[in-house]
Amino acid sequence: MRALLPVVALFSVVGCGADPDPAVVPSGDSGTPPVDGSATGDGAVAGTDSGVAGPGTGISAKYPGDQGIEGDPDVIFHSDFESDFAGWTSHSQDKTLLDVDTNAQLASGGAKYMRASISRTRLAQTPYIGVNAQFDFPKRVPTTYWRFYARFVANSAPPHHWIRFAAGTPSFQSDGLANTRPAGDQGFWYDLDAHDDGNLSFYVYWYKMRSGRCNDGSATPGCAGDQGATYYYGNNFTPAAQTPFPRDQWFCIEMMTKANSVGQSDGELGLWVNDKLVGEYKPGTPHGRWLRDNFFSWGPYYQDQGGFEGFDFRSNADVLGRRITLDTYFEKGSLDVRVANGLVVPETQTILYDDVVVATARIGCKVPK
Repeated sequence: MRALLPVVALFSVVGCGADPDPAVVPSGDSGTPPVDGSATGDGAVAGTDSGVAGPGTGISAKYPGDQGIEGDPDVIFHSDFESDFAGWTSHSQDKTLLDVDTNAQLASGGAKYMRASISRTRLAQTPYIGVNAQFDFPKRVPTTYWRFYARFVANSAPPHHWIRFAAGTPSFQSDGLANTRPAGDQGFWYDLDAHDDGNLSFYVYWYKMRSGRCNDGSATPGCAGDQGATYYYGNNFTPAAQTPFPRDQWFCIEMMTKANSVGQSDGELGLWVNDKLVGEYKPGTPHGRWLRDNFFSWGPYYQDQGGFEGFDFRSNADVLGRRITLDTYFEKGSLDVRVANGLVVPETQTILYDDVVVATARIGCKVPK
């Protein structure tokens, strides 16, 4: 079970002005990002690409409709759920919560897709519910690209936490490590989270992550903004200038994770939505500021204090990409707060997943057959 995050901070909108009261610094960027990327200092603007690989130029360009993509030498895993959960290492067994459904009119491609459905009635009985499908890599790798399609049915609420990537030694397990800073010689991990405003963000755990206790990210008693207790929840990175993800439509998400060279801060994270670069975090990009456990590249807390330093994810070269998890995790408490604050949601929150590919090179979204 993951620990409850400060829900009000996650979903509140804080006004502009000078440095915020340390007691109310949110757990992610707040306010509404400018759609053109202006006044943000963020070099990753939705609708642009950095020249890496754009539409039709990744691995998928060689395999229209993803047909045969699993045979590409750079591909680690492919699942379109046409063979149900074949190939997945594990998956939740309660079919009322997670299952492969058949509906050719609804699937992203083919006739099948994975469905996660969690009702408010079920949450009233069990206030923490997480269901998932996991895949453990047969060979761990330093750089991973992961693409999948998602569809939020109607106005289903985003989960408390969403999908996860983990890197580590062969024995490292990232599950169940909320509020725990992992050892650098063991592993690192992150969630990609979806938010009510349609933004996506990285929620990252690694051995040099910052504590939310102090304004400078340290955990020194008596520090500026001292919260009185030390905690290490995931550090938040919300790319600027995002176009909200759509509802009742499939959209394509791709993430890149590059482990650092040991002793250097050259690790990277990248995010594309529908083949458009939404955000990248690497040495020098984006510009912004650290404040407690958040890196702000836009919004009322944004200041240009220089480019992001890059990630020092690991202190051991044996820490390598090893697992993906299509996770759907809801908490009754956080959902109730959001509803009380005006979020309109159905009885059952339903998210669909399809066309998963994991590779060591840029994948790109599917191209037509």
